[in-house]
Amino acid sequence: MRIGFVAEPYEERNASGMGYVILELMRNLPKEGPAHEFLFYSSKPIDRALVPGAYENIIVPHNFLKKLWFFFTLKNCPDALIFMVPMVPLIVRGVHAIPMCQELASQKIPPQGLSAKAFAFLRDQILMRLSFARASHIIAASEATKKDLMHFYGIGEDRIAVSYDGFQSLEVYKDEAVPVNENLKPYFFFIGKVKYRKNVHGIVSAFIRFKKRMSSNCQLVIAGDYGGSYYEKIQEDIKEAGLEQNVHFVGYTVKGALYAYYKNALACVFPSINEGFGMPIVEAMSLGTPVITSNISSMAEVADDAALLVDPHNVDAISEAMERIYNGEALRTELITKGKDRATIFSWPKAAREYIRVVEAL
Repeated sequence: MRIGFVAEPYEERNASGMGYVILELMRNLPKEGPAHEFLFYSSKPIDRALVPGAYENIIVPHNFLKKLWFFFTLKNCPDALIFMVPMVPLIVRGVHAIPMCQELASQKIPPQGLSAKAFAFLRDQILMRLSFARASHIIAASEATKKDLMHFYGIGEDRIAVSYDGFQSLEVYKDEAVPVNENLKPYFFFIGKVKYRKNVHGIVSAFIRFKKRMSSNCQLVIAGDYGGSYYEKIQEDIKEAGLEQNVHFVGYTVKGALYAYYKNALACVFPSINEGFGMPIVEAMSLGTPVITSNISSMAEVADDAALLVDPHNVDAISEAMERIYNGEALRTELITKGKDRATIFSWPKAAREYIRVVEAL
């Protein structure tokens, strides 16, 4: 079969989120489906050193309307075309359209501000609906996302396949890991962008309560892009609690530095309000780091019984989980063992094989 794949968003350096998903699928689809012909559509040439393999790279216009017209008038069409919803192509004639959906966040967490609301309406109520209506099949990143698709868009269960994401194997950066500053230890660790959906405010509030209860030199390390009013409000809470020297925002972190932060942490604290998958959960587990995460959305599904599950809206529950980890050597050992086993069921080659099975079934 001729399988098309729209490489958007395509990021070559420091890819994260959807960009990282796109990158890893491109790397693995040709390897896992050698009997098929792959066409990768991108608005700039794909770096062959970054994405090796047998595929044809077709350049498409960068402009939205020109890109829409390109796919509408597509010649020499593939048998199936996979793309991240609601990216264009929205309308492709004579092709099995297979949108992939990582998450539905704004349907659950209403955006703030007029422009954000207008953009969310255009994306969620117009573009997404058009993509789903024309889809031959849909691929969701988790059962939680599948249920959201059924709930918010009324899509039949038989039209949605679940393919779990893989995760970034940070073990390859072990030899280049930078030692963590000893003054930070012991510490709890969060990785992700500092924004409301990630519940960083809940993590910080829980840590403040933990410090009030415990006579401890424990620290909190937060790795990820930060700034804006949300971050400033969190800083105010930290200052009011007198913990400016105990909460550390270390910025965007990758490779050896990220490996070191995971490996030396008491636990990865990831009680997000909503996720389509929750890659940091599996990253932490694969490196033998205990995990505290949410008992809702995809996170409970991905973690199963290999993490402490908490209500992300209950600050006391998050704080008490921190205390259990801090005081419980036996608990940490149990979670490390379970976590390593759990991480083995997720991989990008496995995800790519499941994508190919969906196409073959059509």
